[in-house]
Amino acid sequence: MAGRLEDRLALRELNDAFAHALDHGDLELFASLFTDDVFYRNGERRLNGHAELEAFFRARAKSGRLSRHFFSGLMLTFVSDTEAIGKSSWLTFAGSGTPPIAGTQPFVIGDVTDRYRKSADGRWQFTAREIDAVFVNEAIAPLPTSFEQKA
Repeated sequence: MAGRLEDRLALRELNDAFAHALDHGDLELFASLFTDDVFYRNGERRLNGHAELEAFFRARAKSGRLSRHFFSGLMLTFVSDTEAIGKSSWLTFAGSGTPPIAGTQPFVIGDVTDRYRKSADGRWQFTAREIDAVFVNEAIAPLPTSFEQKA
């Protein structure tokens, strides 16, 4: 059990960093949270590898999409000293435009399964994130599956 409390806190902070970086447009921090071989699935959207993930989220940032993500119930299972699985529920508010955006209804509530890997320098990163919607607000337009690359 030695070090597990530190690992649990680090994984909690990793999830906090995901939400903060995505919601506040810190793309450098966001990109640093993932391994090179990351797999990311959100419904039908599948991103394979760090380059594909980074390109998608850079395009997302240019789209004018505004979001706020909140998570709860993070349950961690340690597979080894360097691998763990996390399961949590996420609540997302989303819209387009300049804040404040009227309306407070959630866009989606989803179940998230993460796989984490600890590097040789002791830093945890996402190696996979899979998101399955449980409740969806159809009045809020989802992100397109892909974005046009704008110069």
